[in-house]
Amino acid sequence: MTQAVFDPQRCGDRLLELAGDAEDLTIIAPFITVPGIQPILSALPPGCRLEVFTRWRPDEVASGVSDPRVFDLISERGGTVALHPVVHAKAYVAGASALVGSANVTTNGLGWTRPGGVEILVKTSAEDPALAELLGVLRATSSIANETDRDAILDAAATLPTPSFWTPVGTAEHTDWLPTYRPPDVLWRVYTGQREDGVVDLVRPDLDALGVPNGLTTEDAFNTYVGAILRQGFTGKIARKCSNLTTMKAVQRLVEICHQVGHPIDDPADVWETLAAWIAHFLPGYQRIWGGTRLIG
Repeated sequence: MTQAVFDPQRCGDRLLELAGDAEDLTIIAPFITVPGIQPILSALPPGCRLEVFTRWRPDEVASGVSDPRVFDLISERGGTVALHPVVHAKAYVAGASALVGSANVTTNGLGWTRPGGVEILVKTSAEDPALAELLGVLRATSSIANETDRDAILDAAATLPTPSFWTPVGTAEHTDWLPTYRPPDVLWRVYTGQREDGVVDLVRPDLDALGVPNGLTTEDAFNTYVGAILRQGFTGKIARKCSNLTTMKAVQRLVEICHQVGHPIDDPADVWETLAAWIAHFLPGYQRIWGGTRLIG
């Protein structure tokens, strides 16, 4: 029997085979572009349920490796886009089968163009404990994107300086990170070196978790970037779930959401007030789902 030959510069062929008769498909990849995902969408059978997990960091969007406009293509297929700002895994799950590896949903990653990147996608079971745990974490701590999020990330990307300045400051230690320092306007002064060491030590964990790149030259650009990150992941999920609630009910919902992911909270009211203050500062136009009033007055 002839052994199958897999071209590491054409990983997309394996993905198309997986998607071709899928009843449901879950895509996990930090980088997804329109030309990268189009062949996959074309291969999906009618009625296939589509779930996508990705990240839209403004600097990556500005560099072209990620594109929020994939939201439109996925939504047209009835799919959902969920955002987590530190997701880095690449996995593709259809029914009981899955592919995991290094390939992003880009023309280079999947080999739609030549030469493609040298990548790997390995077949595994959807029941693999590590994959199941990954899906559980992402479903519990990601935020569902909408048109407003798409536009806000594109706007944030347009404000950034030349890519040569981009060096990430850090990244969140946990997938369920929530801000801890108030008032939020101090972040800009710490970012630009205007505060004393004692304050820097308190603010740095939050600043690192946001992963703001070095080189932002205005407070508006900084605030826009932070706001774009807050829309994603656990902060975005809580903001969305609590945005049409009274303060008391929002605190109760916050406790429920955090309990679901095992996130301990000593003072729920303080955690909510901190997050609400961040949203008011970095997302001043954030609206309640119903009623058209701001998240906090």
